[in-house]
Amino acid sequence: MTYNLAEKYCVRIKSIGNTGSGVLLPGKESFYVLTAAHCLGKNMPDINDIVIEKQNDYTSEFRKITTVEIKEFNTEHDFALIEIDFDNEERLLYQYKLGRGVLSENEIKFCGYQGVNINQYRPFTGKVLSVSDDIGCFKVTLVGETFDQGGEDGHYLAKGLSGSGVFIYRHNSPFLIGILNSVITDKAWNDDIDCCSIKHIEQYISEYVDLSDFENLKRWNENLEKERTDREIEAFKKENSDFFQKLYRKNNVLYPEISKANSVTAKQIRKFLAMKDNIRTIENDYPILYSNFKNIVKRFVDQVEDDYSRSVNQNSEAIDLKMELQNQLKSEFEVLPNYTNLDLSEYQIIEWLGICTLNFTTND
Repeated sequence: MTYNLAEKYCVRIKSIGNTGSGVLLPGKESFYVLTAAHCLGKNMPDINDIVIEKQNDYTSEFRKITTVEIKEFNTEHDFALIEIDFDNEERLLYQYKLGRGVLSENEIKFCGYQGVNINQYRPFTGKVLSVSDDIGCFKVTLVGETFDQGGEDGHYLAKGLSGSGVFIYRHNSPFLIGILNSVITDKAWNDDIDCCSIKHIEQYISEYVDLSDFENLKRWNENLEKERTDREIEAFKKENSDFFQKLYRKNNVLYPEISKANSVTAKQIRKFLAMKDNIRTIENDYPILYSNFKNIVKRFVDQVEDDYSRSVNQNSEAIDLKMELQNQLKSEFEVLPNYTNLDLSEYQIIEWLGICTLNFTTND
């Protein structure tokens, strides 16, 4: 399941002959688009002169977003905040948080519409070079690519990207930290870009995460009790209907009372989604640990299907088998370095129930 891609929040903005990029933003009382002020022109335009459009993917048709009011137009720090009517996309906007306290060398991602191809958005990767919290700005640079190519000036190739949302990712969850203002000099020397932080729009934001608070980040890294909204659970059910149906059927054997089976299934999905994010992080950051984890799981598969999957006369028999298997798994996983507080055995049991490696039925 694909969540939290910066492209999802990217919009194209046109205003009195100017074209730029912007980012969707959930606020306290409304929805907004945050962009660079110069994308709207030298002076604040009439709201009716602003056209905001969004694509579902980079090849799809543009869909207009209704503009309501220009809430902020700040030429000193080069940002503008536009209120929009965006009720139909409410779910999309709850999939990221806002972040402050950015640190140098943090990897960032942004996505916008380059002047060389204003009909398709393009994602970029970079890193934070320097930060000035006092005046609410920071500087980023590209990583692995450059604006200065094909004989064109970097400024020309970067044109249109102003206003793009800048994201830092933590465990596949994006934090919006600000927007692009402009490349440094007309030549885009060193591919450096000035940025404006979300500090300037705090009055419109309900909450943000302090990314410099390492204890807070540790809690995010553990990620076990991360809240998943009902919308996300429903989306998981729809996109993984076979997994959900199999998991739910096993829980009806384990817990014959329907309300209990429903509650346990919802909690397992929430926990599975949270732990899956952490498993991906282990795979990326600790490949040897991940390989050892998968090797242990592979050794267990035949045993699970042969010794633990069966028809039962009472639900207590299935519960005992499940707990016996989970404890055996937990014992095996103790040989792995404890980089996280993840209960890998619980994650694996949920996955096996969802793909029928571990199967319980009742003797009717």
